[in-house]
Amino acid sequence: MPVFSRRALIVIAAALAVNGSTCPAWAADATVKDFEVREQKDERGGAPLPYRLFKPANYDPARKYPVVLFLHGAGERGSDNAAQVRHILPLAKEAIQKDNPCFIVAPQCPMDRKAFQVWGSGKSHDPTYNDYEGSASTWKKYTIELGKGAVGAKTRLLLVNQPERRPAGDASGGAPVSSSFRNVRVYEGGEADKSNPPVTIDFAKSKSVAKSGNGKLEVSEDGRGVTLTHGLVIKFPFEYTVTPKSVLEVEFMSASKGSAHAIGLDTDDQVDYRWTQVDWGARTHTMPKEPSTPMRLALAALDQVRKEFSTDEKRVYITGLSMGGYGTWDAIARRPDFFAAAVPICGGADEKTAEAIKGVPIWVFHGGADKVVPTERSRNMVEALKKAGGEVKYTEYPGVGHDSWSKTYADPEVWRWMFGQVRK
Repeated sequence: MPVFSRRALIVIAAALAVNGSTCPAWAADATVKDFEVREQKDERGGAPLPYRLFKPANYDPARKYPVVLFLHGAGERGSDNAAQVRHILPLAKEAIQKDNPCFIVAPQCPMDRKAFQVWGSGKSHDPTYNDYEGSASTWKKYTIELGKGAVGAKTRLLLVNQPERRPAGDASGGAPVSSSFRNVRVYEGGEADKSNPPVTIDFAKSKSVAKSGNGKLEVSEDGRGVTLTHGLVIKFPFEYTVTPKSVLEVEFMSASKGSAHAIGLDTDDQVDYRWTQVDWGARTHTMPKEPSTPMRLALAALDQVRKEFSTDEKRVYITGLSMGGYGTWDAIARRPDFFAAAVPICGGADEKTAEAIKGVPIWVFHGGADKVVPTERSRNMVEALKKAGGEVKYTEYPGVGHDSWSKTYADPEVWRWMFGQVRK
């Protein structure tokens, strides 16, 4: 046992008197190191979602604390479980925490997820399918073990052509960038035979096809193949329950080199993860029926923290910026009776959800000169909420571009307002 001098004991006693325990108080300027590293497992078998958790200094289980869910922007996507924290650090500062100690849940949205993807040279996403550049303009057959990804019921086949990675006329002979897929079939384990017949996709019979992008879709006369030209994402209805033994076969050809092409079952987020699967640059959008995988896991992480610690169920808040602003609107629409308040920054929402969320206190922020997310996305949603009789405040920063979050999160009044809201 260590021996302390009388002077040292006096210093220790004084520290305990100030802090109330041996837990150190947070520094005046918080850092990512003040956030605990965690991850949320996916009960559906997918990859876990990394997140960071900030705990109030001198946490007392006998006391109930507010919880804030923070959704970062597109620039912080990845897997380092650190980048997503940087913009929410003002909330963890002592100046704010001393009056409103709270938990902060900060999940990190992945940049992409392993799916069947065919990339040009220099891409490291999946080297198994990184060899098509050597066989451009010729058909190549691929076999994908679907069971290595998320299993369960699927409802659509996703095809992607992304020519923006190279100029449209970069292919041999000046042809535009294209993706051609044919003989797409799915079966269970081993090789398909009479005892294990495959399910082959007939593209000609797909009457309900969802498209996004300005590209062109062509279906072959026999219905067994399709070609996507220029920027295009296609979703064909296709119902199949993926098991650990499921296999997808496809023949693929592209006339271009170095472009990105992809095929996958069911989810957009196999190609591009977002808190909500919508076009950020669109003037309007319809909220997807189901939450994206990152959103589902972010809400699960929030629920886990609420179960694990002593939290105030009437003071659960949400805020997010840019992609996270869209996510904030999406989350409160999915749980309209759950959050005590929301602070969406430079995001956009489905205006048809205004009636459902009109009871949620919301303070909206946007830059008046935002060139990334149109400012009218916030303006229009605010008007829709006002017409529905909602509780909404709106702050627009004249001349400010996309970064409207720095001023917002640096304003103590924003936090005072948010923590002052209590769910009825």
